[in-house]
Amino acid sequence: MAQSAGARQWAVVLSELAGVRVVVEWERPAWRVRWVDGPTRPALMDRAAALTRYRVGAPLTAQDMRFARSSSGQARALAWLTLADQASRADTVDRVEQLVEDTGYPQDRADEAGLAGAELLNRLAGGDSVDMGRLLAAASPPVPPRPWVRPTPALAGEVVSYRWPVGGPPAELLGSSPPTGPVAPSDGSVPESLRRCARCNTPLTATPGRGRPARFCGGTCRVAAHRASRRGPTDN
Repeated sequence: MAQSAGARQWAVVLSELAGVRVVVEWERPAWRVRWVDGPTRPALMDRAAALTRYRVGAPLTAQDMRFARSSSGQARALAWLTLADQASRADTVDRVEQLVEDTGYPQDRADEAGLAGAELLNRLAGGDSVDMGRLLAAASPPVPPRPWVRPTPALAGEVVSYRWPVGGPPAELLGSSPPTGPVAPSDGSVPESLRRCARCNTPLTATPGRGRPARFCGGTCRVAAHRASRRGPTDN
């Protein structure tokens, strides 16, 4: 099947671009592209769409594939450590999930102490993200936030296996892209680019001036969150 051959080619090219193992396989009703940690979903999707124009993996195109990035326990632990001072807040689980989703190559953004702390937290929690939060919330003395310490490229690898025809794609589509990901401030606060409404997850617009950053996008979400907190936790 021509698309099966294209899927194998896509798996090689995307793995080289991402610098992590990327799997492309048929899962009804679509071709699924999967990887763990590594680049963000938009970064790999955008590059695949650009390379489709040069017939990479033809006849299978980027539009035919569904991209799904998953996160390791260590990646979630790193996110929890980044937001450690917020571990007791009810909305922090969602914030951790969003942080992991938005941060490409989380292990590469952490220092050795952060990686060691994440590995310990992951083991103690048995890989369960919610248990990581409970451990941090109950820690005494409190665990200080450990923000990402360095930027990394959106895509760390380089395509080396594919034979391009004359007039192939420009070099920037074949190699790593420059660092574009957000890096948290040294004071442990969440970067403006990562702040989202604690209720509906809508990105929050930074507002000038002093004072505490907004937690909600508007009054509707603020009131809904207040009512939910008064009702207490509910089972999903």
